Amino acid sequence: MSRSQATIAAAFLTCVLALTGCAPESSPGVDGPPNPSAPSSAPEGPTEPANEPVTQEETCDWNTARLDSGSADAPAAAGSDLARVLIGSWQHTHIDSGAGYEAVKPTTDIRYVFPSTSRLLYCQDVKGATAQAENAVNIELAGTELVLPSPATGYSVTAWDADTMVWTNHRDGSLYLLKRR
Repeated sequence: MSRSQATIAAAFLTCVLALTGCAPESSPGVDGPPNPSAPSSAPEGPTEPANEPVTQEETCDWNTARLDSGSADAPAAAGSDLARVLIGSWQHTHIDSGAGYEAVKPTTDIRYVFPSTSRLLYCQDVKGATAQAENAVNIELAGTELVLPSPATGYSVTAWDADTMVWTNHRDGSLYLLKRR
């Protein structure tokens, strides 16, 4: 190997090691005194959290247990930015068919996964009826309406906060309480 090839190979290896975090770090006093004019790597003050888009993997995640229904603490009003809150994985925990909220049976595991505001993965594991069934569809979020493909009647999101939603089922008028997984 020529001297220029060896130099290129060494430079390439140094870059690879630096990118993978394996390169040795310099220590003040060992590699020379610190340079006071060099920019500091320490943050100057508190940093704002990045306003990154919310994301959710499109999976029912059957390896995790269903959420316990717990209490039926429903938000009383619409929260902020439904489009941002909606994205995520939700557990159907309670239903109100007119007599107040009742917990979903422990043998019923219904999950709604929204990887985006235009996609829904419906997950259902109901003892004696379905075994970890999954159905993915394209949907539309029109204001507070979850518009599903026909013949489904869809839902209206009537109240929400960061971790809880109340939906009205257009088929029968029942209320669904969902909690973020």
